[in-house]
Amino acid sequence: MKHKKIALALALLASTIVTGTAQAALLARTGGMVYDTVNNITWAADANLFQTQAAGNPNLVTEIITANFGVINDTANYYDGYDGIYNLSNADFNTGTGAMTWFGAQAWANNLTLGGYTDWTLPATIPALAGTNQTGSQMGDLFYIQLGVSSFSSIATSTNPSYSLFANVQSYAYWSGSEYAPDPTGSWYFNTNNGNQYNNDKSYQFYAWAVRAGDIAAPAAVPLPGAVWLFGSALLGSIGLKRHKNIA
Repeated sequence: MKHKKIALALALLASTIVTGTAQAALLARTGGMVYDTVNNITWAADANLFQTQAAGNPNLVTEIITANFGVINDTANYYDGYDGIYNLSNADFNTGTGAMTWFGAQAWANNLTLGGYTDWTLPATIPALAGTNQTGSQMGDLFYIQLGVSSFSSIATSTNPSYSLFANVQSYAYWSGSEYAPDPTGSWYFNTNNGNQYNNDKSYQFYAWAVRAGDIAAPAAVPLPGAVWLFGSALLGSIGLKRHKNIA
């Protein structure tokens, strides 16, 4: 019976330690990034980063087009002359609002360097399902699960403290990197104004929120609350004292 009580106490201590360390799913990272510990992905903290960059760099669009050799490759469709090679132009970018066509958003993500990383992309929509409460996509998970927003509500209504980790969040449509398979003239998007996930023509200008796989660095160890250590020390001391008495 004593051994069972000791095992139960140790299990409680372990549970307390785990609970103390596993708190927030979204963690701020240096350099303007937010790490999602659940899905192991990193978001740009600035949800309208293109506009922010363009405000400080009047040559940004030219640089993006040049870095992409003037084109974006996609599934052949009307906009690329059915050869799968779309020719970029200034019209794909709105530096004033930060909105871009799907082609412009792809080119921007391809050329983005943030935190020393260059493997940024647009969020994926997998599985490709339309409607609200679609939590399987990266934007859907962020909206509904990580930030706790309800369908038909704006992302700005989030009361989750993690929402404050982001800046310049637009209550509007954000492009997905996933094309709309039935008709590649369109691509998936996520509307942060109401939580709706759907597809739209690639020529429309929506916003872009960059994401990448993994963390930017190994997270530092999270110190345990002092009360947990005191509890553990007292427990182990108590166990040692009882054993000493039994031996005596």
